[in-house]
Amino acid sequence: MGRALLPGLGVALGFGIAFGDLLHPGPLPLAAAGAVLLLAGWRRSVVALWIAAFAVGLALPVTEALPPYLQFQLPNLKEITGRVLDIPEPRAKNVSFTLALDSLPVRLLAYAPQAPRVGPGDRVRLVGQWAPPQPEAWRTSLARRGIHGLFWAAELEVLTTGGPGPARWASRVRQDLVARLDAALSPRAADLLAALLLGARGRLPDEDEEAFRMAGVAHVLALSGLHVGILAAGGWWLLGLLRIRPGWRYLLLVPAIGFYVLVGGARVSLIRAGIMFAVLGLFWLLWERGWVLRKWLDPLQGLALAAIVVLTLWPWSAFDAGFQLSFLATAGILLFLPGWTKSAVRGKLPRLVRWAADTAAVTLCAQAGAVPIVGTVFGYVSLYGVLANLVLVPWTGAILWGGILLLSLAALPVPLPLGFVAERVLVGPYLAVVRWLSSLPGASLPVGPGFGLWSLFAAGGILFLKAAREETGHGPALDRTSPR
Repeated sequence: MGRALLPGLGVALGFGIAFGDLLHPGPLPLAAAGAVLLLAGWRRSVVALWIAAFAVGLALPVTEALPPYLQFQLPNLKEITGRVLDIPEPRAKNVSFTLALDSLPVRLLAYAPQAPRVGPGDRVRLVGQWAPPQPEAWRTSLARRGIHGLFWAAELEVLTTGGPGPARWASRVRQDLVARLDAALSPRAADLLAALLLGARGRLPDEDEEAFRMAGVAHVLALSGLHVGILAAGGWWLLGLLRIRPGWRYLLLVPAIGFYVLVGGARVSLIRAGIMFAVLGLFWLLWERGWVLRKWLDPLQGLALAAIVVLTLWPWSAFDAGFQLSFLATAGILLFLPGWTKSAVRGKLPRLVRWAADTAAVTLCAQAGAVPIVGTVFGYVSLYGVLANLVLVPWTGAILWGGILLLSLAALPVPLPLGFVAERVLVGPYLAVVRWLSSLPGASLPVGPGFGLWSLFAAGGILFLKAAREETGHGPALDRTSPR
């Protein structure tokens, strides 16, 4: 039960939040959680700890009810002032950010002109019109975050600037990088590199986003562990060229990854990847000093710890499709991939074939974890996802580092054909392949509304059969040489 402790706490906390959103029990379950914790300490019971985590989840607030009087006031808003709460998200024709109003106890998702620039902590004045989010599912999702409507602004004025801080610094860096891409590259190349490098996917045309979804590679547009892994691997290799030992590499890369998480907008998937990388770095440092054994390293525990942190800080994440996709895809890799990497077949493959098989295996494992959410949210699953990922994931890594190189060269006072290189070498062929894959017959397979539930039952059945096989002596959990 030791390996299941943290994952079980994360799952119990998530289910507690879901049931709490339905039952609205208030803070009463916290008392029950305290009593169960005492029982867990006395009996040393893991199950009791899971029950306590479930009770804590019941008490965590998710839905923020809108007072009735605000339901009549919000539609009449024409001019508002408030404070910017997060890093603005660049879009094709405007920017979006969360605004806490000065005059009303409510937050809105504002869409404002791109100029003048705004950052976290700025107090701004907007002139425009309030609108309800559509469709209803999006309205519910925003309400869980305490956001009760949109505000489409035609005018933006910065009244006072916010104070210094990491979020404001990251916002300024992100805006400068996007501006540098716009100045050096064509609009199509700048939009794609801004999406892949900085998570500014709102700048992409709708038809391009749909092509990525139909091809089964929409995840490359959402900053996540894939991007962190590509950048960390490249940084690890560069530091290795300087003959820096692994412990010092982690000390340098962990703050760099933390900075990238902020510049990328501090999305849930990035926070998850950042926490897991930090746990890995801490473990390596402890192992170098002989304080832990290397065999104790378990990435599943890092994933579970990241889930617990995210759910505790942002309980609404339990209902967020991005959170579910990120954690389930990573869990699929951690749970299913060892069956391939430890197989005898893999060891007999030539190096190039083994690399291709490893990439395909990672894709299959990630899709096995995420396919219930993909089918439920989008209504279809991609039939060519494995092929598309086999081609486009390594290509995405090349584009990420190529984009970093282009950004570095764009800062030089020497005229270089960066736009030509980006358009003809990096972006043009990449988008052409994505569109071709998305246009193939049968690229997407429609699924019914109960697809996610059936997938959950199937996964539960597989896990039950695996546990039963090990219990009866037909699996690796039993030492068959021992007498019965």
